[in-house]
Amino acid sequence: MGSATRRAREALGDALRTARREAGITGIALAAQLQQSGQTWSQSKVSKIEAGRQMPTEDEVRAWADAVGADPERLLAIQERASWEYSVFRDTFGQDDGPAAVQRAYEAAERAASTVFSFHPTVIPGLCQTADYAAALLKLIGGPVEHGASEDDIAHMVAARTRRSAILYEPGRDVTVLVAETALYPRIGGPDVMRTQLEHLAGLATRAKAVVGIVPLDQFPVLVGQAWDQRDQVVTIETTAGDLEIADPIEVAQYQRWAEALTSVALTGSDAARKCVELAARDVSSTD
Repeated sequence: MGSATRRAREALGDALRTARREAGITGIALAAQLQQSGQTWSQSKVSKIEAGRQMPTEDEVRAWADAVGADPERLLAIQERASWEYSVFRDTFGQDDGPAAVQRAYEAAERAASTVFSFHPTVIPGLCQTADYAAALLKLIGGPVEHGASEDDIAHMVAARTRRSAILYEPGRDVTVLVAETALYPRIGGPDVMRTQLEHLAGLATRAKAVVGIVPLDQFPVLVGQAWDQRDQVVTIETTAGDLEIADPIEVAQYQRWAEALTSVALTGSDAARKCVELAARDVSSTD
């Protein structure tokens, strides 16, 4: 099992364990209660699921949620992500349709979530990337190409990533995407690509239903250096060794506090658009 798959299962196990403990039910009592429902359960099976060593089915997650009085949809969203999750880039790219499958895994998690938050300190977040910017970014040293991705792999990743951005325009969801101002200065893909990307970001800030904002250099309120995504009560941190999934409520609450602090100072709407247009104009003058 790849490291990311293991982490995703561990995140699911943590969420199920937390739900059981909050209900004040022991593992033995839960197994006995589930056994009465006609399914095959044991205390050993409960322990393996909570430790991330066994993947429960959707029916088993629903039965667990019903037994402990937890929200089944939240637990099923985590289970869906764990089922889809792939491991490291170099393991994934050896499979047919692997790169696009990773993006579909993210899309599945976002579709299942009612609340989505994304922050990145160094690059434009994936949901807000243009196709050219995304392609240039994915070809940088340290990215998928270094782990064996082909041009076709990159094209599939870009197409899948672009489809994910539809969530920014959908009603009925709480979606916030923030980018640090520092990410707007590197000319990834060259001046023309970056100018188009900035203009696209400006458009999103004023036209998307999601909140799209820029955290200004002079008001950065949080001592945090990494990017993260939160989909409902699961935080995801992408690493070259696979995705780190965090479902512990205390840890998730910490990221939520950081998200609130960043959002409170972010430029949004016309203010964010104005900043993007200003930087895009810089790139126009640099090519004259």
